[in-house]
Amino acid sequence: MAVSRRAHVTASLVGGHGSIVAVPNHQANSPSDVVGRLRRLATDRRALRRERGAVADTDGRPGTSAGRPSPLPRTTVDSTIRPVASGRYLRLGWAPGEPHVVLADDGVTPAPDRATKRRSLLYFAQHTDAHVCDVQAPARLEGGESFGWFNPGADGGHRPQEAFTAQVLDRMVAATNAVVDSPETGARMAWCIQTGDNTDNRTRAELAWWMAVLEGEAVTPNTGAPDRYEGIQRSGRRGYWQPDDPRRDIYGRAGFPHLPGVLDAGIASFEPAGLDVPWLAVFGNHDAIFSGSFGPTRGVRLDLLGPMLAGAAAKPAGTVGLVRAIVHASVLGSDTGRWERWAERCPIGIQQVVPDPEARAPVSMGEFVSALIEADTRRGPVGHGFTERNLADGTSWWSRAEGEHVQVLGLDTCNHSTGDGGAIGPRQWRWLEEELALHHRSHGGTDRLVVVMSHHNSWTMDNHHDDEADPGRQRTGPELLDLLKAFPNVVLWVNGHCHEHRVIRHRHDGPGTGLWEVDTASLIDFSQQARTFELLDNGDGTVSILTTVLDHASPPEAARHRDGRWEVVELASLSRELAVNDDRWIDPLALLGRREDRNVEMVLRAPFPLRR
Repeated sequence: MAVSRRAHVTASLVGGHGSIVAVPNHQANSPSDVVGRLRRLATDRRALRRERGAVADTDGRPGTSAGRPSPLPRTTVDSTIRPVASGRYLRLGWAPGEPHVVLADDGVTPAPDRATKRRSLLYFAQHTDAHVCDVQAPARLEGGESFGWFNPGADGGHRPQEAFTAQVLDRMVAATNAVVDSPETGARMAWCIQTGDNTDNRTRAELAWWMAVLEGEAVTPNTGAPDRYEGIQRSGRRGYWQPDDPRRDIYGRAGFPHLPGVLDAGIASFEPAGLDVPWLAVFGNHDAIFSGSFGPTRGVRLDLLGPMLAGAAAKPAGTVGLVRAIVHASVLGSDTGRWERWAERCPIGIQQVVPDPEARAPVSMGEFVSALIEADTRRGPVGHGFTERNLADGTSWWSRAEGEHVQVLGLDTCNHSTGDGGAIGPRQWRWLEEELALHHRSHGGTDRLVVVMSHHNSWTMDNHHDDEADPGRQRTGPELLDLLKAFPNVVLWVNGHCHEHRVIRHRHDGPGTGLWEVDTASLIDFSQQARTFELLDNGDGTVSILTTVLDHASPPEAARHRDGRWEVVELASLSRELAVNDDRWIDPLALLGRREDRNVEMVLRAPFPLRR
């Protein structure tokens, strides 16, 4: 954990990327990236040895920024949340808001008075990469944190803030409810899309908690022991933040606070706000396969850790425990009893927890879809995008009409066999070609604006492995872009996966319009933000797509309690603060993207006349 860095903060606050050598999640990992992270790790270790001090005094409040809004601002147009100091451990405060940046397609000049003439065609919100997490489960691979130098973001490692994912999602639901009527037009929000990695390891408990938070049903984000936290953050191991006593761990030495009892507060029952609008969903890789990455392979059998550990009491702790578990699964198979007998004989690298095989069992794709269809939903719609047809056909993609002019397509870009990267199999590809043709007159269909939803983005759809859920040749990101660009009525592709904000314009093959791709940051890493989108007919032959970033509904200044008494809103604030300091392998501030990756008005020529 770095203690001497912060030179990048100023550049990040004005919209540039920081200078840290880490890269965002799931992206190209060159040899120079690996070398850079190894050098940084060595530098940080030397700095820690020089530190020699105890945990920093973290009871003081951060400096306050001028003009703090009260109550909480609705969107980041009103106010943003940024670091207010550049010490070794950052605190957060209010910062100025960010008006929308206008990005126009080539040759398109929107009318300056368009705001007075425009009408809303579709207004919706997006949450992505919530990673609602059972942090105590033996099948979590926190020991992978040691290998983050090799593959950051896909290492199954440890995040100091991961014990509070349900609370962060709840506060994002509250923030979404605050803008169910568009601040721009007053249009009512149609729904909120959850674009994957809704759970962290697709267990029954995580799926139930995620749905309960969205539905506003009481949730207890806890498995195993009914009254105490038992995970890696209470193991005493120095490679993980131990809030009960962080004096010896690498996070505590970097300024992370002493907060006894906060972990128990994180697994306590609470009453979520519940969305005020319907919600839809698509799959993410963490909803599809073990740890979001691992399927059957030859030799090293990481995929067998799931069935071996799901019902176990012997939890691998740290790198040694993880290596032991991998060796056992690869050589002796996934028998839980055999693993536990070996762990009992030699407890090195093992942490004992209360087993909970039912709650920690993984759910299949079919079971995931069934849970969405069979849920007694108060928010709707039934199935949340999926239908009985999906169950009958074994499919995991959908299409729905929105009003007179818009069609929304929910894709499954996950490989349900192996790998964290995305692709589309032949059956879904044929469906997509037919669906796009249905909504474009040149292919015999009826003209409609098409909005595409998926988990993966174009640059992380690079998984060529066969997919048991849709076997055959897998189509990658460039191929999908070529297909979408062949239809000028496809105007927007909304996704996540990389835990960062990014807006990209892709030119269509023909003249006139463009396809905008918008990648949104996660709810687990900084900046823990979501978005709203509004498609607008400007009344001048152009269409605007307005996207606005939301902070979750908790103040930037995180509380400090040592009595274990925490409110949900305080845990969410703390999670955000921990996330901005969680920079062992990834630069948190770089995940904000550039100024033009956040609040943006994307303007394009209407691909066909829009009836009024």
